[in-house]
Amino acid sequence: MSFSIANELTWRVTPESPVREVDGMDWERCAALHNLILKLGWTGSGNSEADMPRRTWWQTKITDASLEEEWTGRLSPSLKQFLQAAYETPHENFFYYASRLNGPDGFFSGIHEEADGTLNLYPMTNLNLSGHRDGLNFNQDISLAIFCSDILDSSSTTNGRMEWDPLEVVLTAWLDMIDTGKVIAKPKGTSTRAPWECAPWELLPYSHYDLEHAIGSFNNLITRIECLIEDASLNPLDNPDDQAKLLEACAAKLSQPVPDDQVGLIPREVLDNAAMPEGFTREFLLQVRRPKNFSTIAPGLRIPILSDIEAYPFQNFQMPNTMEYDVPVLPLPLFISDIKSSKPLFGYPFQEVSNLSYGLWMEYCNKDAHHTFEDTCRLYLPFEIGANGFARHTDDSLIGEDQESRGIATPNGRNNELYQPGYCHFIPWHGPQLGDVLEQWSNMVGLGEWEVGADGVLGGIEKFKEADTEEHSYKYQIFTRW
Repeated sequence: MSFSIANELTWRVTPESPVREVDGMDWERCAALHNLILKLGWTGSGNSEADMPRRTWWQTKITDASLEEEWTGRLSPSLKQFLQAAYETPHENFFYYASRLNGPDGFFSGIHEEADGTLNLYPMTNLNLSGHRDGLNFNQDISLAIFCSDILDSSSTTNGRMEWDPLEVVLTAWLDMIDTGKVIAKPKGTSTRAPWECAPWELLPYSHYDLEHAIGSFNNLITRIECLIEDASLNPLDNPDDQAKLLEACAAKLSQPVPDDQVGLIPREVLDNAAMPEGFTREFLLQVRRPKNFSTIAPGLRIPILSDIEAYPFQNFQMPNTMEYDVPVLPLPLFISDIKSSKPLFGYPFQEVSNLSYGLWMEYCNKDAHHTFEDTCRLYLPFEIGANGFARHTDDSLIGEDQESRGIATPNGRNNELYQPGYCHFIPWHGPQLGDVLEQWSNMVGLGEWEVGADGVLGGIEKFKEADTEEHSYKYQIFTRW
């Protein structure tokens, strides 16, 4: 399904409608995506689409012949065409993280010098996330873009190894945040948790899609494990026929209604007694299906039981005065090993807490923060991986490498960076979402990469060392949409 300006379904970059090979930037597609984001912000604010102003950037900013001559000479032909088709922002901000298309005087201000062809295309909104706000940078010599929260990010984004993205990929990622409800536009006068600097946009700690994705990925994973336990003759590893049979068996199971007494890993009263706040993790534990007759969900990691929550290690943790205004969601061990750490796993303010279980933890977040992801997780292993130079982050950088250094990357061992993003190309940094990790685990089971026995996934936690081998590293890498 190739791109067509007449068919909005083809505008976003997808496997079915990939990036086109064009000379310079794909200005027509980028302008269509830009104008679509504007329309969603305008109508989401309670305005009529028919009333949306449609003056282009060029019509607004290039107002006489001398400016026409100057900026025709300073901009690449395809960037000029984009600015001649892209509308000016008719409301407060273009997107939650981007205030607008920059003005001519702002393209090359500050550290953005025309010599290397890089300009600041979309300045960042006034979110208090950095000391030197930057925004979405665009290199018109190569027609590629990358998001920088801070001007100091340039030491990473220009290290000679980091690959930038076509602008249509970035705009597709922003649209995906809108499509999935992570970022929403709110009408004026309605209650919002977002700072006024980002109006009309609001970023939610998690969306309905985030929760449903995590629940669906978990249910798919445990169903595949159950099907393999029930039919030991299935051997999906390198066996497409058995992979298809497994998928068919799982689909049949997932289509059946789940009895009420099989819904939820942990009873509500146990979560109440542990003072677990309302939010993503609580809803996940209450809504997923309870597995049948097995406990190991990934190599060496088991499904939580009542005593895990009852002995929740941060249940009575006292937040420091410096964080007294946070609305905290404390770290929670979700899928854990029986191996305890003799050293603290977490940084401030949890750096004094030790004797914690290795495994997959839900990360700390401040629900009142303006850049927060309540569904992020981190895998803590009792050993380091990465030193072999094969394990990679979601952005394809090596685990443990210094992203600010130029030249060839030097990998280093880390015990908590598998599945982590490295550098986020589209928005400020955030950790991996639980649904993405569980989806990857489900794929490992479905493809037979992880064997299944009577009590669930086999292999022990040492199995994760495969992530730092040439043969298996790509199988442990997740790729995030944003």
